Amino acid sequence: MSRVALIAALFLGGAVIAGNTWADEQPQVSRGVAKLLKAADEARQAKNYGECIAKAKEADGVPSKSPYDIYVINSLLMAAYGAQGNTAETVNYMERVVESSYLPAASKAQILKYLMSYSYQQKSYDKAIQYGERARAAGDGSEDIALTVAQANYLLGKYREAMTGMDAIVSHDEQAGRKPSEKGLNVIWSCAIKLKDDATASKTIEKLILHYPKPDYWQNAMASILQDRSFDDRIQLMTYRLMNEVGILKRGGDYRDMAQIALDQGNPGEAQAVMEQAFAKNLYTEQRDKESNQRLLEAAKKKAAEDRASLPRDEKEAAAAPTGDASVQVGGAYLGFGQTDKALTAINAGIAKGKLKYPDEAYMLLGIAQERAKNHAEAIKAFNKATTDPKYARLAKLWALEARS
Repeated sequence: MSRVALIAALFLGGAVIAGNTWADEQPQVSRGVAKLLKAADEARQAKNYGECIAKAKEADGVPSKSPYDIYVINSLLMAAYGAQGNTAETVNYMERVVESSYLPAASKAQILKYLMSYSYQQKSYDKAIQYGERARAAGDGSEDIALTVAQANYLLGKYREAMTGMDAIVSHDEQAGRKPSEKGLNVIWSCAIKLKDDATASKTIEKLILHYPKPDYWQNAMASILQDRSFDDRIQLMTYRLMNEVGILKRGGDYRDMAQIALDQGNPGEAQAVMEQAFAKNLYTEQRDKESNQRLLEAAKKKAAEDRASLPRDEKEAAAAPTGDASVQVGGAYLGFGQTDKALTAINAGIAKGKLKYPDEAYMLLGIAQERAKNHAEAIKAFNKATTDPKYARLAKLWALEARS
């Protein structure tokens, strides 16, 4: 049985006829239609829906009907058409039944909810909102009603109303300790973008990343950072690292640029690893690109071999240096070679010594090392300390979010 047929049948059988429409405790149908309505109901119970419709319509043609007569006639027609699967006619009579004062309160919200869904499917969004609000007023506080109303408002361009309604659903889920729905968060984010509400958009995309860490959401979260052309190479490298970590480093040119910056910054191990990733993904198809990027890979390999051999000596020299910068750089090099434990030791030593030229970079490298060591809480603490430069702080906030997701 279809949903509309089930609603119509349950409503009629349990709330209107109750086995005897004309019982003493019920309103009375008029004598002029009583026989016809009894015949219509008997036909319905015998599943002779065509006969039920014919008798109910014959009763509808009788003049001087009472409001209760009309209510019973519409109810019988709603049930019969529902049983036949005639959705359009069922909805037609549902819309009449739901306006009757004789409709039991227990059935009203259910019918209004169905009318809301049907109107939404038919793209009658104004009606969907009206029926949804009436269903809520009738006592149905389910989230699917709020979601449908919010989506209908969104499709009508009523973004503020849609965002307010959906935010209430998300807040309710969060307060109950439930993960908010991805669809709901997307509606809020889309509304915020339309309304140019950057604060809400940023907050919502962070929730999407936290609960549903997909590359598209990361792309949206990093949009403003990726458009910033004022970054120096150090911040640019940190940005590429995050893009690679969350799966949005896609273009061969980005891999090449990341590797070149890493090589220039004294991290050939990372440069080699990045270029090997690019070749493994077959990002270079033109022969000229293959050759030029192969040369970059070979240069990184050569330099990485030299640095790997010299790192123990570099670490000792860094320990004797007056500032912690050299130890941090040694830690970054160890990180590039995938030696996380040694990276943590060197970076922590550099931070402890202090007098750092680039403290934000040091804390971010520490955060990355902690994250690779699966120390998520410590990683977040480290990222949260990269606050000296607003550009680093903005990027560090996203790194902290990655550690939480």
